[in-house]
Amino acid sequence: MNVRSNLIQLTKFGLVGIANTLIDFGVFVFLHGRLQVFYALAQLVSYSCGMTNSYFLNKFWTFQSRKKIRFEEVFKFVVVNLLSLGVSLVLLYFVRGRGNWGVVESKVFATTGSLLVNFLGNKFWVFGEVGK
Repeated sequence: MNVRSNLIQLTKFGLVGIANTLIDFGVFVFLHGRLQVFYALAQLVSYSCGMTNSYFLNKFWTFQSRKKIRFEEVFKFVVVNLLSLGVSLVLLYFVRGRGNWGVVESKVFATTGSLLVNFLGNKFWVFGEVGK
């Protein structure tokens, strides 16, 4: 891919990420803030909602995969997202659970920390040349 194509792809990934984050934050705030669901469980559910959105938008729009949905690809996507979720949960544990940060600040920090794992895994393993 040339530089322009990579920048377009990165921009699309970022836009999808914004949509995923809005879904994730919305569900998280509703579950934890309104329903008082334990923050780790709220994180698990909210992240899963964003992850589902992410798969479809990144597959068909960002990375323009026209292949049928395959178990291997979905499995790799889930693995990358579980690693990313793990990073976010560990960060939440340290800054919210142990560090007593506010819930919103903790969520922003955890989301930022897991972003790198998610992008690199999707770009190079799930939808990229390495993943084929």
